[in-house]
Amino acid sequence: MEVKYEFTTVESSIRFQGDVRRKDLVDYYDVDVVWSDVHGRTDGFGNIRGMGLVQRLKFWRDRYSTYHSLTVFANRASGRHYREYEIHNFDGELRNRDDRHRQVRLTVRGSRRGSAPDSSGSSRSRFTFSHRMRPRVRSGSQGGQSSAEAGLSSGALDFRYLGIQFNYRRFLDSWVVAHSSDSEFNGIPFPQHHVELPSPQILPGETSELPSPETSRGLEPVVEPPDSYESDSAP
Repeated sequence: MEVKYEFTTVESSIRFQGDVRRKDLVDYYDVDVVWSDVHGRTDGFGNIRGMGLVQRLKFWRDRYSTYHSLTVFANRASGRHYREYEIHNFDGELRNRDDRHRQVRLTVRGSRRGSAPDSSGSSRSRFTFSHRMRPRVRSGSQGGQSSAEAGLSSGALDFRYLGIQFNYRRFLDSWVVAHSSDSEFNGIPFPQHHVELPSPQILPGETSELPSPETSRGLEPVVEPPDSYESDSAP
């Protein structure tokens, strides 16, 4: 069952998405189409299809591990799930950049090199994003995180690279900072099933006060010495 939430403000929508994921939104980027060798960019008649059309690529930071990830809604794929990919699964160096076509490719760590680019016969799934210039207006409604999204973010990636085609100058700056931060863990992931102890519960009307010290444990009074004038005038 698909659930859709309506929000009265953009801030409440973003806060809800972050609370569901336990992540904070760093930035977002509008894309035209997302495709792979499994979900081709065009169909047999040359029409644009892909696995996601006119979607928003979002950059997240985990509140506990501080790891970064990318999410996109695959509205043209079966199941219509969000796809999430952890940044530390990709090489930090962006070797394949095409400034003319505003394209950058994120290579998966340990992937094979020298394979034929963007061929539909490849056995590995590969995703590409292309950008359309649109106003930066966030959507007012957004669904929650699906179980498929969580599974894709924690498991091994089944493709060689992510290709993103858009005006990516702002993305490059965020990518360098995020990947440098995530690389400090030296590839050791944060535990997925971490446990956080709850705070002690204080019921309404209850107060937690320290006991008053006993009077017997206080300081003893000290008798002041007589004034020098009073000593001289005494008989």
